[in-house]
Amino acid sequence: LGAEPINGKCEASPPTTGVYRQEMTDQVNVLLAGPGLIGGALLQQIGKAKAKGVKVIGVANSKSFILDKEGLDACAAKEKLAAGATTGTVIDFITAGAKFGLKNTVFVDCTASDAVSPAYAHALSLNLHIATANKKVNSDDITYRKKVMELASQPSGPRFRYETNVGAGLPIIRPLLDLVESGDQILEIEAILSGTLSYLFNTLSADVPFSQVVTDAKNLGFTEPDPRDDLSGSDVARKIVILARDSGFDVSLEDVKIEGFLPESCVAAKTVPEFLSLLKTDCDELIEKRRAEAAKNNQCLRYIASLNTTSGSPVMTLALKNIPLSHPAAGIAGSDNICVYRSSRYDSNPMVIKGPGAGAEVTAAGVFGDILSLRDLNVLPKTE
Repeated sequence: LGAEPINGKCEASPPTTGVYRQEMTDQVNVLLAGPGLIGGALLQQIGKAKAKGVKVIGVANSKSFILDKEGLDACAAKEKLAAGATTGTVIDFITAGAKFGLKNTVFVDCTASDAVSPAYAHALSLNLHIATANKKVNSDDITYRKKVMELASQPSGPRFRYETNVGAGLPIIRPLLDLVESGDQILEIEAILSGTLSYLFNTLSADVPFSQVVTDAKNLGFTEPDPRDDLSGSDVARKIVILARDSGFDVSLEDVKIEGFLPESCVAAKTVPEFLSLLKTDCDELIEKRRAEAAKNNQCLRYIASLNTTSGSPVMTLALKNIPLSHPAAGIAGSDNICVYRSSRYDSNPMVIKGPGAGAEVTAAGVFGDILSLRDLNVLPKTE
């Protein structure tokens, strides 16, 4: 469906071509926390799509919220929240939204805050579904994660969706769960799970040194304000932990072996300008030596997250590796992500999933897909 915002609102245009989903009588009612970059994109997508049965009934930030049982204009909800709202916590927001008693109410977490984590168990206890782009619950304390999973696995109860925790809009989580739940055994996962790190090493060349690639990426908004937050691999570590847990292993962030590739002088720089300067003097030659050596051997440099279980115990590593040009990860471009699953069934010919794995629009689209997957259920909130 096509649509354009008019005076802050969305007007849908009639469909012209294509095959459309049969109209459904079921519904999903959205309580969104975090109307920032991803959450804001999600609101626009919901408003423009006019998807049958999808209604935004509440939007919250860290301090306040707005609610409307009849539904908010999704495209204008962010501005309405800023114009005036009820002061309260995310727990208050969820509790108030549940009291509407609307079937298939879903709490959508588009924040990046661990302060929202306690709200997950609360939402599920009220029979609210959860769809989240936030990786914290799935990668932090495993005891709490198991509690959330148990609450979301009751017959005819609420469900927990988190496809965008790894790979943004790419379908990486669901295929893995399908393999495991059908009795397959994961032997190895090799993946590029950072759009930023993917872009850096896809752009690196003999003519463009690493310091220049990083500086250009920062200026284009592809990195965090301090690029070391990307180069440290800490966000990628969360993602490989999630994949390992969904493969059936009780692992934690502390179990991930991160092989740093930056000189200590760069890591210890006191300011971002100093860091960028030290990249040029202390790092460029080292990275170019590795790149040239790889090229000489028909290889390329890629930042690989891996899980290997062939020893019987899960081994998780993050490292800058030389990989052969025949490897699936050698062929990606730009900021694409890739995930290679090798299992008992997919051993000699692994399953490969690749494509855009970063960006607010594709991440929001993935969350939207999780929301849509809930609308044909029949779960009523507990209103007391």
